[in-house]
Amino acid sequence: MLALLRIFLLTLLATVALPGRWAPAQAQPPGKTAATTEEKGLTIFPNPSTGIVHININGFEGRRLELRVLNVIGTVMYRESLTELRERYTRTLDLSKFANGLYYVKLEADNASEMRKLVIR
Repeated sequence: MLALLRIFLLTLLATVALPGRWAPAQAQPPGKTAATTEEKGLTIFPNPSTGIVHININGFEGRRLELRVLNVIGTVMYRESLTELRERYTRTLDLSKFANGLYYVKLEADNASEMRKLVIR
């Protein structure tokens, strides 16, 4: 029994990469470096926030997007349609009227969706 546990733990350690230690290097597309490769993404800051929130949207240029803020039970608290975005887009929202708590910021495009947690204090 102890031998099986030892084998299991060794197998687990061999398959789990610890950050900064045994993680394999990730391959980059030809002609790109880690510093220049930017994927599609949604960044929210500051988080936690007192209500003024900056939202960065990368990699959705030329697409129609729907930006939503939802509460923890899924009720849409804020909605905005975004069109004709450039490569990088920043939007500032004033959510200071929202009650303190956990919210979700959701960005939806034709075939992509991103969601991030947001805490308002």
